[in-house]
Amino acid sequence: MYMKRMLIFLVLIGFDTSAQVAGKVVNIENQPIPFTNVWVLDGSDGATTDSLGMFEIPTALANDTLIFNASGYKIHKEKAEKCDTIVLDAYEIAQPELVVLPEKYLHHTIGDAHYENMYFQPGNVPYMYGRFFENTKELKDVQYVDRVIVFTKSSVADAAIKIRLMRMDEYGCPSDDLLVEPIVEHVKRGNKKNVFRVLQHNVKLPKNGIFVAVEWLITENNQFRLGVFVKGENLIEDFRYQPDVMNNKVEKTSSFRYMHGEWFPNDQFQPRNPNAPREIVDPAIGLILSN
Repeated sequence: MYMKRMLIFLVLIGFDTSAQVAGKVVNIENQPIPFTNVWVLDGSDGATTDSLGMFEIPTALANDTLIFNASGYKIHKEKAEKCDTIVLDAYEIAQPELVVLPEKYLHHTIGDAHYENMYFQPGNVPYMYGRFFENTKELKDVQYVDRVIVFTKSSVADAAIKIRLMRMDEYGCPSDDLLVEPIVEHVKRGNKKNVFRVLQHNVKLPKNGIFVAVEWLITENNQFRLGVFVKGENLIEDFRYQPDVMNNKVEKTSSFRYMHGEWFPNDQFQPRNPNAPREIVDPAIGLILSN
């Protein structure tokens, strides 16, 4: 009898240790927040909420810290064991009135995004890769974001990505979103120049400039191929997610990567080996501005 009870106890302990972490993300009105990306702080795994705000992270442990990041909401950190329901606080986003002047309607493209045989793909976790566009005197007559250009390579037929438009903080890093509503777009298989129209969102360039970021979504339709990684003593199988985003060589990077709940300058990830090719890159993201 004693051995039988011990066996049951050990089975229960094993079940509690390996159980997946799941929960729901809502706003203060208890409405679900879809397309919220959830990171495990150690970078081992993550998830994206569905249309009901639900998420599951199969490999997260109860004592892991999770990071919740949604367009237009304050970043939230919480222990996995307390993540049954996460309530995110939105911040105030004031938008100016859209002024259209048909008699002198202008378009101006910046960023020099183009095809290049260099790609970036984050693997099996949510990720953001953003580029900064300075607001200069030359742009004084074209202050509205009309279209976002992103060059991608996708191995799935219909990959979904999120576009984030953000201010710059006092340290020169990406900061608050300029929109609460997420911009979710789709890209087709193969090498593509994607041009996403965003003028209807009425986003005016902040005084210093704007960060434009691609955010990967951990969704079933973005799954491509199976990969493996190690967490603790476990070898875990997981999918890689699409699309790849092209990189362009630049003289000086103006881009950042979001990982482990923080933004990092892209030049931190350039080769440190003096014998390695010194290729400084930015994501192949461009903007078309209008008046």
